[in-house]
Amino acid sequence: MLNYIYKFLFFFIIINFLSLSNADDKVAYIDMDRILSQSNASKSLFNQLKEIESTNFKNFKSNEKKLKDEENKILSSQNILSKDEYAKKVNIFRDDLRNYQTKKKEIINKYNKKKNNEIIRYIKLISPIINEFMEKNSIGILIEKKNIFIAKSNYDITENVLEIINKQIKEFKILNDK
Repeated sequence: MLNYIYKFLFFFIIINFLSLSNADDKVAYIDMDRILSQSNASKSLFNQLKEIESTNFKNFKSNEKKLKDEENKILSSQNILSKDEYAKKVNIFRDDLRNYQTKKKEIINKYNKKKNNEIIRYIKLISPIINEFMEKNSIGILIEKKNIFIAKSNYDITENVLEIINKQIKEFKILNDK
């Protein structure tokens, strides 16, 4: 009985080994960070995001300057105003400051959400291009480069995919808020 089990295991291992050795799927890796930083469409995307961030930063600086001026005005009038009037102005200023901080946090969160959504939208746009490349080149498994310890450079398809993406997608437009 034990002899039959050994024979069964032997044939099972041989069959699995033969099926694995006949596998024709290739393995490759891709540097998505490079794709996201060097493709023309992603450069366009990040320039637009940078422009939005810059506009937000300018608005923040302007509002902060106004608040600082208002604070200085209140502090300079401390000796002129009565304690009640001064306390009232300080409370109003604190409310304005709290409102500004809340709005600033909302704008930053909205920007970060928009940035993440647009990057995801871009990745969804290039995914079919990468899939098509994989099918044409009989690549069965594609691994992110940063998850690889060591590999031959001929398994890197980043440059080929980057060329195709640059040919097919010239520019990427950020969606406007509704």
